[in-house]
Amino acid sequence: MGSLGSPHRQQAALAAISRQLAAAADVLGALVVGSLAAGTADAASDIDLIICTRPGRFAEAWARRHDLHATGALVSWDDQRQTATEIAVHRWVTPDLVLVEALFAAAGSGVRLAQPWKLITGEPEASAAFPARPPINRSEMNRAAAHPVDQAFDDLKVALRRLAADNA
Repeated sequence: MGSLGSPHRQQAALAAISRQLAAAADVLGALVVGSLAAGTADAASDIDLIICTRPGRFAEAWARRHDLHATGALVSWDDQRQTATEIAVHRWVTPDLVLVEALFAAAGSGVRLAQPWKLITGEPEASAAFPARPPINRSEMNRAAAHPVDQAFDDLKVALRRLAADNA
């Protein structure tokens, strides 16, 4: 009926990632943000995470970022523009073609948290480590600076959703 369906692949990947994060001594907590947190995800949605590291343990958590590939990874890439800051992003595509974006950040790193978000593992004070900000809109995204895989997934999601709407 023109629907892209439920995010079952994403939910399975998120559960596996959550188990990995729960076992990580260097992680204070992890939050899912975006459409999964809002309850509006579909089968084309990606997984957006903010991982709050424990004080003084950012480097340790970042060094173990590949452990999050609990369901495997076809490809992964990193974005850590300023090595002096305790902020970095690790992205990967699972074998089930789920794009995962995990932002690692320490409290006081400058990361701000927009609604909606849900704590998926760890201590409730993990969300308090990041000051609130208004929701992010698409115009704030720098598509020109995006990784080619990010661009391809965005294009694929737009095409799939357009086809589903046309077939509704």
